[in-house]
Amino acid sequence: MFCDECGYKNKENAKFCKKCGTSLTEENLQEEKNVEEVLEKEFDSSQDDMQLNKKQLLEYLNMGKELEINKLGLENSITELHNLDKKKHDEIVKPLEKKKRPTLKEIKNNSSKGVKSLFDILVGIGGTLFIPLYIVVMALAWRFGPSEWQKGFTLFLIPIGIIVGIYIVLAVWVYIIRFIIGNTLGTKKYKKEIEKYEKDSAIIDSENQSQLLKYDEQKNIINGRIDDINTDLTDVTKTLGKYYDLDVIYPKYRNLIAITTFIEYLESGRCKSLYGYTGCYNVYEQELRQNTIIGKLDQVLIQLDQIKKIQFATYLAIEKSNALQSAMLNTCNEMLDETKRANATLEAQSQDTKIIKRNSEIVSTISALNYIKK
Repeated sequence: MFCDECGYKNKENAKFCKKCGTSLTEENLQEEKNVEEVLEKEFDSSQDDMQLNKKQLLEYLNMGKELEINKLGLENSITELHNLDKKKHDEIVKPLEKKKRPTLKEIKNNSSKGVKSLFDILVGIGGTLFIPLYIVVMALAWRFGPSEWQKGFTLFLIPIGIIVGIYIVLAVWVYIIRFIIGNTLGTKKYKKEIEKYEKDSAIIDSENQSQLLKYDEQKNIINGRIDDINTDLTDVTKTLGKYYDLDVIYPKYRNLIAITTFIEYLESGRCKSLYGYTGCYNVYEQELRQNTIIGKLDQVLIQLDQIKKIQFATYLAIEKSNALQSAMLNTCNEMLDETKRANATLEAQSQDTKIIKRNSEIVSTISALNYIKK
């Protein structure tokens, strides 16, 4: 058995609709009709400040829906453009690092590296020879006595002393050569290395500066588009404020989800007004308590696909808002491409003009409604 109000399929012997609670039997339908008539008589229609009939109320709610859609789309567009700015920065600005500046000491050491190695070898050999020679001489003196020591001095120490003397002279000359090479060749090489370093650094600085200039150009385009959208958002927000100032909608329900849900109630025939037992406010609160619908925008955005069947009007509104956001983001992306910039700029102007024009139309309607209210 299908419900005449919401179309939900119920069991054949069901007395009430499982989804909306509508009576499904003739007796209950008549009783419910009588209750509704009593409630409608008791309901003070003066609560509707504007005295709008159902058709006028739908037109009014659809204006609010359109403003809320544009507001959400513009806000998300600004967020996405800030993300685009960060993305472009990461793509373009990749600073090249300079090599470490060479020092004179390092260059000198590198220039005399070969001689230094020879000097180190000589020092190593000298140290290796002196220690065992000293140990051998002292052992002989202790073992054989002074007379044998004199013979050892003549036969052994004098030749060793000559060798050591030659070694010391050689080591001194090697050190002098190392010093000369380090100061002459090292200084010349240092000048060349510094010139090369300065040249390489200038190239790196130029490349880094080029990256920054390219990013700045892109950033200026993105920021310009953000400023334009901010202007649109300011106008929409002001218009939305004037719209709600008419006090047709209770402050608690001044949001996209509530408005689109009310439109769905009215268009489907489930409700005829905002107020009363069978009004949009009451039905909306009941469905929120029963978790039949979702009333928070952040949760709706997360579960967008899941609400398609239950809150179709809200789903379509969010989709329209996302389409506006995507269109603006795509236009800005094309503006960053020199080959597409001219056409994209015209498209961006067209987007802004469309929003401004519609805002002006709604402001005029609000002014007319204000006149009626007075």
